[in-house]
Amino acid sequence: MFDYNYDIHRIISVSSEVILPELEPFRTMESFEHPTIEVHIGKPQKRPKTEDKPGERHLFYKEIFGMLGFEAEINIGEQVNILASPLLRYSPHVLYTNLVEPVLRWTFVERGYALVHGATIAFGDQAYMITARTDTGKTTTLLKILNYQRRYTDNASFISDDMTLVSPDGMAMTYPKPMTISHHTVQAVNSAVLTRRERLVLLYQSRIHSRSGRKVAFFLGKTKLPMASINAIVQFIVPPPKYNVQRLVPRVKLARTAKLAGLFIIERGQEEMDRPLDKNEAIEILLSNCEDAYGFPPYDDIKEFLYMPNGTDLRPIEQGIIRSALGNLPANLIRSNHLEWWRRIPAFVDEVIASDFIDPTQRAFNTLEQDVMRV
Repeated sequence: MFDYNYDIHRIISVSSEVILPELEPFRTMESFEHPTIEVHIGKPQKRPKTEDKPGERHLFYKEIFGMLGFEAEINIGEQVNILASPLLRYSPHVLYTNLVEPVLRWTFVERGYALVHGATIAFGDQAYMITARTDTGKTTTLLKILNYQRRYTDNASFISDDMTLVSPDGMAMTYPKPMTISHHTVQAVNSAVLTRRERLVLLYQSRIHSRSGRKVAFFLGKTKLPMASINAIVQFIVPPPKYNVQRLVPRVKLARTAKLAGLFIIERGQEEMDRPLDKNEAIEILLSNCEDAYGFPPYDDIKEFLYMPNGTDLRPIEQGIIRSALGNLPANLIRSNHLEWWRRIPAFVDEVIASDFIDPTQRAFNTLEQDVMRV
């Protein structure tokens, strides 16, 4: 029996010996007789290929710390079995992000779905995806939009922040992982949603799990250092600042699914007129951003094992799902040095919605201009 069971849209079931915080919204009291994926904590071991059962594949990953660090064994057959070293029991975010999520990514593809690196918000029954390079500002943008759409009459709903599950027919399905925030993110919404202690701890968490901190970690990840182990130890000592959207935006509306209607690509850079993108260019940027999300060890060492089952390359299949879901939708590039994407995105959705996001100074100017025209 497993203590933690997760049912992800009736597509994949996960049973785990330890909690997987990112999957908690999918937690169920139901026990699965044959879960798609099982997660165990124990002593991973490399085994000879002669011990593989027919139709089963085996991968063993270790770093110099061995059992004291990041070590894992993945067995794929009729189901997927993940065996992680004891350290990862105490660093569940690393267990999920660096081991379980890559397995989930390619398991979804085998079932005809794609886990896309993009935030998604629904206005009514239409969904809009926001994608960007890691640490650009997707989370702050999404939170600001939702924070301005909390009235009973507003129709913006949260679907996902970091990852969105999409189907070939263009449906976006919620994948509500807790948001990794920073001191700046909370200030942009409402710092009062956190306790005094949480705000104080966030100052230190933000330094370690900041954009610059992750850049350094990604750089070191390209070296021979045992970065998966170091990452697990660091996150055990200083857990990342992760909070559910309901905590950050009280009374936020939630949507489970919605039909995709558009794609926004946000970038930091010189302000310019927002412009539509060629659909092929937009999809290429989205695909690049998806890969950007999986750059930390041990992904480079395990990815081929995951996306090449039985000699079939799943990468073009994943790209086909994404192109089918988003390839024919309007796409717009929005560039800003002042992180003002959240004000400009609603203008592409609906004029009434956009009016809620006009800068107060601009709103006053527009009102004055209308009064002058009446005279």
